[in-house]
Amino acid sequence: MLYSMNGLSYREFLELKLGTPLPNFSLEELLQNHIKIADDLSEKFLPLEHIQEYLTYGYYPFYFRDPNQYLRQLNAVINQTIDIDLVNLGLVKQNFTNKLKKLLLIISESNPFELNITKVAANIEVSRNTLYAYLQHLDKGGLLNIIGSSKKGISKLSKPEKLYLNNTNIFYTFATDAKVGTIRETFFVSQLKHLHDVEVSDKGDFMVDGRYIFEVGGEGKSFEQIKDIQNSYLVIDTDSTEHKNKVPLWLFGFLY
Repeated sequence: MLYSMNGLSYREFLELKLGTPLPNFSLEELLQNHIKIADDLSEKFLPLEHIQEYLTYGYYPFYFRDPNQYLRQLNAVINQTIDIDLVNLGLVKQNFTNKLKKLLLIISESNPFELNITKVAANIEVSRNTLYAYLQHLDKGGLLNIIGSSKKGISKLSKPEKLYLNNTNIFYTFATDAKVGTIRETFFVSQLKHLHDVEVSDKGDFMVDGRYIFEVGGEGKSFEQIKDIQNSYLVIDTDSTEHKNKVPLWLFGFLY
């Protein structure tokens, strides 16, 4: 029997870090009451005081066992997943595992919309079909998040879609100088994907559960791309907002 356990949410990380119980909220609760929720939580901790630590080190609980060795241990986990787990499952041959590691590195160094499937396949010297299979294996292995569109099927990967590392910690394992926008979106996806259906949106960045549109950005982000769209929200990298359709990014770390 297989049991899939997700990494720590920002809420769970804070509980372990601060030694205090914190509530989780449904997506609907956050969207309807995020102003009050953010105010209430801000009485218990400073919302952004620990966020960079979480983004760098906080997704896996073994961080608290030995913080100084965390990134080295995470790198060992990545290697074991590819070299042992995927090989033992018969998903990849041992002499091809370096291609998967190179693929992860390419993804970590690219903006989500800038990945060209044909060029990536040529770079790691595999066919497009083999590349699609590798992407699926990395997704199932908990190292990658594939965000598709409303169109179904594996062929959708050749269209403008987004590929993310499973969580932000992996960027720092590779010592990748990822752009802040990619880090924000990776965090957002990692906190929602296992609970909700996350897809690429034509207007904003993401459509969630087929009904909510989200545009993720910095504090100065405007509604221009999602104006006049029902159930649309700006996800802002800030500690709090006073606008009912602007939600602080860190709050999506309180979904579980």
